[in-house]
Amino acid sequence: MGFYFPWDREALRRQAAIVAGKAAPTLVLSGAEYLNASLKAWERANIWIDRDRIVYVGERMPLESADTEIIDCSGYVLVPGYIEPHAHPFQLYNPWTFAAYAAERGTTTLIADNLVFFTELSDDDAFSIVERLADGPTTWFWWCRYDAQTLLRDQPFNSERIRKWLEHPLVIQGGELTGWPSVLQGDDDILEWMIATKKAGKTIEGHLPGASEKTLTQLELLGVDCDHEAMTGEEAWRRLRLGLSTSLRYSSIRPDLPDILRDLLARGVKHFDRLYMTTDGSTPAFYEQGIMDRTVEIALEQGVPEIEAYLMATANPARHYGIHRMVGEIAPGRLAHINILEAKDKPTPVSILAKGRWVKRDARRAIRKPAYPCARRSAGFPSIGIWIRPSSNPILLSASTW
Repeated sequence: MGFYFPWDREALRRQAAIVAGKAAPTLVLSGAEYLNASLKAWERANIWIDRDRIVYVGERMPLESADTEIIDCSGYVLVPGYIEPHAHPFQLYNPWTFAAYAAERGTTTLIADNLVFFTELSDDDAFSIVERLADGPTTWFWWCRYDAQTLLRDQPFNSERIRKWLEHPLVIQGGELTGWPSVLQGDDDILEWMIATKKAGKTIEGHLPGASEKTLTQLELLGVDCDHEAMTGEEAWRRLRLGLSTSLRYSSIRPDLPDILRDLLARGVKHFDRLYMTTDGSTPAFYEQGIMDRTVEIALEQGVPEIEAYLMATANPARHYGIHRMVGEIAPGRLAHINILEAKDKPTPVSILAKGRWVKRDARRAIRKPAYPCARRSAGFPSIGIWIRPSSNPILLSASTW
C-alpha cells in the first residue's frame, strides 16, 4: 500500500537545487496573477516549473539557462487545473479520448470509475492500463467499486480483488456505493470492504438519491464521506448539515447545478469548502459546452463568490481526497497543472499546462497527437490507439473504441 508520488531522489535534489539558485527550471511564468488557494486570495508572483512540478512561487526570478522558457503572464489570470471528481470515462468514449478532450478545456485531473475495468479485465491487465494512463499529461486517480450499478449474473466482487485495488497507490476512493440498502440490511461483505477502505485512509463515495436524514446519518456512521446525488438545494443542504462533502451535479441526466446553487445561496450558505462539482459521466453531446470549466461558469453566473467558484473545481475536491499536496493548488510541490485565463469571469482557459506541458497555447491545441498511451492487446482486450482529429467534438470523431 502506498500513495502516488512520481519523483525520485534525483528529481527531488534537482528541484531543491533550482530553488537554491544552483540549477535552472525548465519554465517560468512571470508576473502572474494567480489564485492562492490557501489564502483564498489573488496574488502576483513568478512561478517556476521544473518539468512536471511547480518548484517555486514568489517574487524572485531564477537562475536562467538557454533551456529555460520564460512566459510573460501579465494581463492574464492563472488558476489551478480543474478536477473532475466523479468521472465515468466509458460513455461512448474511453479514458484516452476523454482525458484528451477534457485537458483542452482545463480539466487536467480525473478521479474515475473502475467498474468497466473491474468487470471486463483481470486486475493485472487493468492495472497495466491504469499505470500507462498515468504517464500522460492528465493526472488520473481511481475508485474501487464494491458493487455494480445493477445486479449482475456473475458477481466479480470479492475480498481478494477489493484488497488489491485498495492497495494500489492511484486508487483513492471506495465506491460509489450503490448497494447501500443491502449494507443497511446486513450485508457484511460490503461493510468489511468499507472498513478496509477507511483503514487504508481512503474516502468512500455514496450513491444516495432521495436519502432521508436517518439514512444519510446511518451511512455516514458506516464510513460514507461524500455524496453526489442531491437533486435539490434542500437535499444538498441536508448533506452539508450532517457534515458530508457534497458534490453538486451538472450532467446530461441531472443538470441540477444552477438550481441547487441558487437555493443554497438563498439559504445563506457562505462557506463552500465542503462543496465541489461534477459532470458525472455525461454524453459527448453534453460535453460540447465544456467540462469543469462549464461548472465554474455556472457557479459564477449564479452568484457564487469568484474565488469560491474556482475552488469548487480545484482545491475543494483535492482536499476532500487528500491529494491537495499533488493537485488543486498553484503552490510549491504540486504538479504543474495550470490554466491561463483571459479574465476571472472566463473560466475556459486560453492556454493550459498539464504536468508542465502545453496542452493548449494561445487558444490552439499544442499537442497534435496527445501523449495518452495505447493499451497493448492483452487477454483478449483490444488494442487502442488514439488520434484526436481537429473537430468541434473530438470525442465523437475518435477512431478508437473499447
